[in-house]
Amino acid sequence: MRKVLQVKQTLLSLRQDKFFRIIAIILGIILFGALAIYFADHYYTRKGIGGFFDAVWWAVVTITTVGYGDIVPVSVTGKVAGLFIILSGPALLSLVTASVASILVEKKIKEGKGLKTITDRGHIIICGWNEMGTNVIDGILARSKGLPAVIVLVNELDRDEVQSIQYKYQDQPVRFVRGNFAREDVLARANLARAKAAVVLADISGGHTLENADERTIFGVMAIKTMASKVRTCAELIHAENREHLVRANVDEAFVRGGSAGYMLAKAAMAPGIMDAIELMIGDQDENKLWRIPIPSKYVQKPLKMFSVHLREKWNALILAVIKEERGISLDDILSGDATTIDEFIKRKFEASGRDFFGARKNISIMLNPPEDYEPAVHDWILVISKEKP
Repeated sequence: MRKVLQVKQTLLSLRQDKFFRIIAIILGIILFGALAIYFADHYYTRKGIGGFFDAVWWAVVTITTVGYGDIVPVSVTGKVAGLFIILSGPALLSLVTASVASILVEKKIKEGKGLKTITDRGHIIICGWNEMGTNVIDGILARSKGLPAVIVLVNELDRDEVQSIQYKYQDQPVRFVRGNFAREDVLARANLARAKAAVVLADISGGHTLENADERTIFGVMAIKTMASKVRTCAELIHAENREHLVRANVDEAFVRGGSAGYMLAKAAMAPGIMDAIELMIGDQDENKLWRIPIPSKYVQKPLKMFSVHLREKWNALILAVIKEERGISLDDILSGDATTIDEFIKRKFEASGRDFFGARKNISIMLNPPEDYEPAVHDWILVISKEKP
């Protein structure tokens, strides 16, 4: 799909540069020259040329100024046609080369300025930028299991700063879209609808300060959820009192900067080593990492001990928690069981609006250190720690 979109964009650019009109003129000149030498040197004089294919060959060789000399016009008409091709060919071919070069240059300029439309799918969008941005990228890449995770940066950083970031991750596909991430047209250029997830940082790019960062974050999350409600969205806040606004905007995860710092400092003071262990688990310094995995159907509604033994034997993985997801209310839940005319009317109106008023948000609760006799449900997930993702 991405290649199809790229081909369509290239064809549109070529059409705007009158590329196809120039190609048509060149083909017309080749056909004119071939017919002229064919009828003048072969059909009438029976000299100098063997057939129509030879005539086309001569016209192509002449217009490209190759001039092998294997076929030479002998009639005056053929020589006049050859002179016309020789004089017009290089100019037209130069226009073709210039059109292709201008498209390539324009493409690189747009890409450098962040004006190019993203055509990737399943990518991660990072909206805004601050000193935590590189840590977010490192975390995403560390959990991509060697696969090229496409990351799209949407912010207002200077071009030099963006190039510095891209140079640091030159072996990874890091794209850039310039603009305010709270605007729908900017998010559309980032191909939000096809994204896997979006991370909204407390933005200080483009001269913005942390004073109004939460306001920009809230507007950005609202824009993301309005355009693509099913894209998982995580946001960073500066002030904890603004969390309720993000919850109303259907954010999936909201993190308050420094929100747990007090508890961490207390643990570090009272129990040395705990902070180091937590940092190893959530960071990328140790080969053991945290993984969120689904529960196979054969272990659903069965004692968790069975799945725990399997993970321990095959992956040397340890279960830390159960993540329970409860499905939110949907349109089908408020409609009656029978397909009445009123139900069909309501359903059509919701579909015609193109908006998901109920969203795809799920209620999530965490059960740390679950008991061995706990029987996980269909929508439960398991949080494990292991070297590789089970």
